[in-house]
Amino acid sequence: MSHVVKKPELLIPAGCLERLKYAFAYGADAVYAGAPQFSLRVRENSFSEENIMEGIAYAKEHNKKFYLTVNVLAHNRKIKPFINKLEAMIAARPDALIMADLGLIDIVRNSYPDMPIHVSVQTNTMNWAAVQAWKKMGVTRIILSREVSIEEMKEIRQRVPDIELEAFVHGAVCVAHSGRCLLSNYFSYRDANDGCCTNACRWKYRLREQKTHRYFLQEAHRPDDCLEIEEDEQGTYILNAKDLRAVEHISELVAAGVDSMKVEGRNKSLYYVAVVTRAYRKAIDDVMAGKSFDAGLIAELNKIHNRGYTSGFLVTRAGQESIRYDEGLTNLYTQEFSAVILDQKPGHILVTPRNRLCVGDAVEIMTSQQSFRCRVEGLVTEDGLSVAAIHGGTDVRVWMPYEGGPLPPFSIISKIV
Repeated sequence: MSHVVKKPELLIPAGCLERLKYAFAYGADAVYAGAPQFSLRVRENSFSEENIMEGIAYAKEHNKKFYLTVNVLAHNRKIKPFINKLEAMIAARPDALIMADLGLIDIVRNSYPDMPIHVSVQTNTMNWAAVQAWKKMGVTRIILSREVSIEEMKEIRQRVPDIELEAFVHGAVCVAHSGRCLLSNYFSYRDANDGCCTNACRWKYRLREQKTHRYFLQEAHRPDDCLEIEEDEQGTYILNAKDLRAVEHISELVAAGVDSMKVEGRNKSLYYVAVVTRAYRKAIDDVMAGKSFDAGLIAELNKIHNRGYTSGFLVTRAGQESIRYDEGLTNLYTQEFSAVILDQKPGHILVTPRNRLCVGDAVEIMTSQQSFRCRVEGLVTEDGLSVAAIHGGTDVRVWMPYEGGPLPPFSIISKIV
């Protein structure tokens, strides 16, 4: 059986209901969100059983898909709670469950054989034999390990043509093998595979040499807990992987037979969701229309906070160029998310801040279809008080002069830095 090339799905993270709505507004075909207690974003997950149902209903209302992430690698203590919650998860009618634990998958397959299951990247599926084995178990989609190259994806597709393949195309990358990391557990007793990663790979480490010419890593806040290594770079973030960016490789991924292009970032801002979704929506649409790659999309993705970009393992074997040694922060960006546009009247827009926004700032107004720049000429509260600045973390609403045309819902403002 040959695989028919079709327009791939654009799959966007939804860390909350607000981001879910922005994802769909900016062009996502589907979103994924974590089930409380059972996903690998436990600390950042704002979804409850109630608003998961609301999110699924919203997706169906807009002819989109909602995948429920249940990808924890469970200890014994989580089996019973999972079984107790399973009926409610199924009753919410997600389009699929994203799962990693073989035992939990077996429980779902036995109890609800019609529920589609997408095998999580946490399973480290890297070859056609593993894909074939999962297919025999009845799963409908494989989320391929980040370590799989585009050439390997082609072979997997050729050998197993009748199963959906999903690949990450953008977002943070774990320095460990697709998330199989114990650093967080070692330093903080927080298990990354139980949803509680502390991102220890992003901390600052220095190199210490003992008289025996042995080298040790020393983390700034734990000077007595040194880890022996064979690295000779000093004062660097040697475990800090750059972010994945594959927008320039979408045509190759489509040709390889990838069915779903996935973006990482359930704990990222709605600005990240909007910018990334719009960029990859255009990239996919351009490929399907036979257009050449728009290099301007790289500049678009540079607007958001990032650690520098890499293609990871997609094209060549990842090496030192895929690590950012100087900083652990996502402090490379050209614009900063500033405000959400709530309403509009002739000559003005009503905004609420997400970061500091001042009179005189050069800003960009972004919609799902276009962007244009202007300057903040004034800020006036709903009570008529002129202010010089507004700040994130408040629910203040101010009118800002704007002489352009009508703006669609979900329009946002970023400051040019």
